[in-house]
Amino acid sequence: MKRGTRVTDRSLVISFQRRGTADDGHGNKVAGAFAEVFREWASIAPLKGGESVFQARLSARQPAILTLPATAQAEAINGDWIAVSGDVVWQVKEPPRLTDDRRFFEMLVERR
Repeated sequence: MKRGTRVTDRSLVISFQRRGTADDGHGNKVAGAFAEVFREWASIAPLKGGESVFQARLSARQPAILTLPATAQAEAINGDWIAVSGDVVWQVKEPPRLTDDRRFFEMLVERR
């Protein structure tokens, strides 16, 4: 029997960050550094199997599914954000999608 995601499955504090903008000194807006937007307890499960997963591993990337509570802050995440756990940086590859029970968001991430 498949069990759903539980609150106790979340074991990491993840910092969700997006790139800000900066002035280049000539009045132009350029991409700035990443800045933390919020932190949340989450879990990360590496993907297993499949040709694309093996191909990603051969090119030194690790795809995974990141799961976090469904909140208004989490709903704003998109593909240009990163998720940081300790010294590991994960690039968000897709916007979050609700789980079947509508309590959590899941999203595809890739280790940078």
